[in-house]
Amino acid sequence: MDEKKYFEKENDFLKSHYDSSGEILSRISINSQIKITPQLLLEKDFNLEYVNATELSGNFEYYDAIFKNKSNFYLYLSRKDLSEISYRLIIYFKPEKLNEVTFFIKNLIKLKNGN
Repeated sequence: MDEKKYFEKENDFLKSHYDSSGEILSRISINSQIKITPQLLLEKDFNLEYVNATELSGNFEYYDAIFKNKSNFYLYLSRKDLSEISYRLIIYFKPEKLNEVTFFIKNLIKLKNGN
């Protein structure tokens, strides 16, 4: 069995987005340890675009999930296995949204530092 990789559906996601809109998205990898989870994004009314999850004791445990927010940028959360506590995060956005995404990331980091 092949070892799972982070962001396994990244190329499929980007190709699908390009094929449907003709837009190439910019990308920022977040290297800070931010405690953002798929459950939190669902609670905050982000739209779920893709999910790879497993059911475990009546709960869904996520490996990968892509969310879209109201500002039309995407958050891709990924982890290799369920023992990982935090997710790796990539944000995809239209280049003209860079300032808005930068503000969003700074707020995530402030939130993390406040906890």
